Amino acid sequence: MPAALEVNGHGSHDGKTSNSGMVNGNGKGPDNFSGMGASQDMGGSPMTDGDLSNALARLPLDDAPPLPHITAGFQSLTTIINRTVQTSYGKLLELVDGLQDAGDVARRKRMMKYLSDTRQQFIKVLVLAQWAGKNTDVSKVIDLKVWMDQQRINYDRVVWEVMEVQRSMFNAKLPNPDLATAVRTLSTGDPPVTPAHSYYVPPKPLTSKEILKTFNNINTLLHLRFNLHEIPPPYFNKYEIHSGRVTFTSPHEFELDMSIADEDHSAQLYFIDLRLTFKPALKTLPMDRLRAELEGRGNEILKHKGLIGIYDFLHDFVMTHKISILRRQFIEMAQGKWSDTLYITMIKRTLVVQYWLGKPGPKNWIEIGIRKGIPDQSIPSLLSLRWMREAKESKTTDIVFDVENLSAEALLKSVIARHTAVVLKHISRSLSQLPIFSANHLNLQIQPDPSELSKLVVQLTPSRNLTVIIEPITGRFALQRPSHMVIRGENTLNQFAEAAIKAHETISRIRFMTMQEEIETRARSMGWEILKMLNPKMTDLKKYFGSATMYIMYLRKKSWSDNWILAVSLGVTGDFWWIVEINEIPRGWVINDAQRLPVSGNQPVTYQFFENLEKMVASFITLYTNTRKLSADGIDHRLIPTNNTNAAIVIPTLNINFKALTKSDWGANNLRVSVHDLDRHGNITVLVEGRMKTPMTRLHSADLSAAKSDVAFHPRSGTFIMQFAVSVGSVVTDAITERLHRIERLIGFITTVQKYKLTAKTVTLGKIGFIYNRKPELSAEVSFDGEHEMELEFDTPTANPHRRISTFLRTLLNQRGLTAVVGTLYLTLPLLAALDRIEDNSPEDEVFVLARSSEWYRIEYLAKNFVIDIRLRMRRDALWWFIHDPMLRSQLQETSHHDAVQRLRHIWMQSGQGYEGLKNGLVANKDAVGEMLWTIHNTIMSPDPPDVIEILN
Repeated sequence: MPAALEVNGHGSHDGKTSNSGMVNGNGKGPDNFSGMGASQDMGGSPMTDGDLSNALARLPLDDAPPLPHITAGFQSLTTIINRTVQTSYGKLLELVDGLQDAGDVARRKRMMKYLSDTRQQFIKVLVLAQWAGKNTDVSKVIDLKVWMDQQRINYDRVVWEVMEVQRSMFNAKLPNPDLATAVRTLSTGDPPVTPAHSYYVPPKPLTSKEILKTFNNINTLLHLRFNLHEIPPPYFNKYEIHSGRVTFTSPHEFELDMSIADEDHSAQLYFIDLRLTFKPALKTLPMDRLRAELEGRGNEILKHKGLIGIYDFLHDFVMTHKISILRRQFIEMAQGKWSDTLYITMIKRTLVVQYWLGKPGPKNWIEIGIRKGIPDQSIPSLLSLRWMREAKESKTTDIVFDVENLSAEALLKSVIARHTAVVLKHISRSLSQLPIFSANHLNLQIQPDPSELSKLVVQLTPSRNLTVIIEPITGRFALQRPSHMVIRGENTLNQFAEAAIKAHETISRIRFMTMQEEIETRARSMGWEILKMLNPKMTDLKKYFGSATMYIMYLRKKSWSDNWILAVSLGVTGDFWWIVEINEIPRGWVINDAQRLPVSGNQPVTYQFFENLEKMVASFITLYTNTRKLSADGIDHRLIPTNNTNAAIVIPTLNINFKALTKSDWGANNLRVSVHDLDRHGNITVLVEGRMKTPMTRLHSADLSAAKSDVAFHPRSGTFIMQFAVSVGSVVTDAITERLHRIERLIGFITTVQKYKLTAKTVTLGKIGFIYNRKPELSAEVSFDGEHEMELEFDTPTANPHRRISTFLRTLLNQRGLTAVVGTLYLTLPLLAALDRIEDNSPEDEVFVLARSSEWYRIEYLAKNFVIDIRLRMRRDALWWFIHDPMLRSQLQETSHHDAVQRLRHIWMQSGQGYEGLKNGLVANKDAVGEMLWTIHNTIMSPDPPDVIEILN
């Protein structure tokens, strides 16, 4: 059979006689040369080559037939230029998009490569444009070349046809007559049986019984043969004898029908039929050359090698056929939706299919070939699969390779599904090693069915998830839910040559950006300020937040002082919340200190979370500033963590050593300081709880009904609670100390009240009121706020006898305390009441009472020119009022012009209950001093005093 010929992409020859010869485009075939045939005017004589040449020379040039014009494969210069421009513009757009995510060196390389490639393309266009001027001449040369080639083909075809006629005439010869056979036949009438007999005398047809008997005989012979004489090999141990034939079955490959033509058990088996038992394949081989080839070679192999040989031959043929079927299926896939993603090639009998062509990095492919068997162990060769993942051989134990139902798409999907699972598992394993992604944050869903996509669901934040899938056809990563940052991350992943290794870094960045966006959005809606311009020193950031931190956000509330902020650090080790103290310097900001908050990074960043966070941050800032102040003052303190770990806000309490803080020991060992809610102005509430060592059981709770709202006092148990509303970060220890001193003072005041058995009217942390005399009722009130001196006020200041010495009592209160004041009130009440009585019953502007102090008083009688001093003295371990005339120098001194001296002489010489004369004065206790002063006053003011006056009735 001659080979196919191709001239300039046109024409072919299939070995059959062709009538399509052409000369100058107008030929009628090889036997009819219309342009060069014999004309009628030549008289029918044949034309020689010389005559033909002369005739052609004599033809006018204009009458020559035109050459066929060749246009196949030609392209317009305009189309070429337009496509070149479009390609250059498209590559320019790709270059612009790719420059955004590359470094300076990579950008320059890409630009130079683009410019070089574009220049080469336009140089080619320039060459084509210059050649276009000669297009007409070149086109004529091409037309002439094609015509000449066609003429040469026609000449060769004529020679072929002549030779074919000569070969076909061989069978037309008659054989020589067989005279001997003819004489015997004519003489005896019984022709001998010769090989030619079967050609001319057909055999008698068999009956149905004969056919059935023949089949049964053959079946019996086959049973005897394969049970006694020829044991089939192990891979042919499944066979069936029926209808005069034996059918051997090779699982998932073929069924072979064979039979015998001789009763001898060593006679040859003959090939009858072959059926392929896998899909897709023909159930019955068509009656064509393939069947004839298989039958001929099969019988030849059965003759020399028997069953083993025929199995090896057909087994090898079927495996090769299966590879061909898979190759055809892969080609159909590459022409369909798998276009530009598959590269298919055959290396001998091994089918190599590369997938994910557009994916950067090492190549991925599968190899389908034949693995050699082990004849010694009766292990036949088999169709096997080899998977090369990223240019390295990978195990294929769980890849579905169905050799019974061949499906290239199912096989490739199974490989890609396994490849996808390996990539997603590697990403999941890399993410699980990061503290920010625990087992609860990763949900790897590997689908056993290749038709379903495996995916990795990553919890970025408590409210947002990221789904990572791999598109099976292209191998590109696809990230869901779409957002600006997710799209950027997806593009970055698809540009990595080792995306599976670096995917955890990209996903971590997406997680950080998502977390940052969510925190900032919620924080702004809750009134937080986002400090974008804050830029501390890098050394401070590494010192306090660590080198693993990748993103830091700074937030604050307007009610805070400028030096306190909230920092959120995002890194691979976790998300941490910090309270940070900063100071502004001329060139930026300096971090003084940073304290980490006990906030779990897995909490959902909701509006309630930010509300609780504000309370927590304000509490920790306040606690931190106060503990720092306590440490600077050397006061023992300790932070006690809360026991309620399920609470939304975890705030410790501060225990302060009571004695170290107050320098006194009237309270229990520890003060418990706790911080609570914020008010609408941003101030935080601080509660201080303490207990007295000695409860005031005599004081009823009703006595504290008028207490301030910022103090709660329970005298029976001795506990007290103080409340402060301070700005965030304020030092409250000084206020606590001051208020404790006030409580201490109140305790002292209450002790004094109880000691003197006074009736308490008002008891608060800043005020105590008490009744110190029943008839008439006299009461006093002491105010002490800690910031000013104590004040002493009387309920009825105009009628109270102690109004006269209120200034001295206030001074005494601030110097010596309430005990001295109460004692003074008791000592001075009869005296001051008598002084009021003297003033009320004396003529105006004649008697003046002067209070030099709470222990020294003077009565001046202007009209009488007389003075009386009353002073408190200690005599015989008791307090007495000493009443005397300061003008009297001695008891023997006589003053003739002082009339009152004579009047009082008899008083100074008398003694009685509660008083005693001293000759120049007298002393009286607090109960008798009033009556003595009234007697002295009456004596002085009397115009005619009696010689003897009864002092006491």
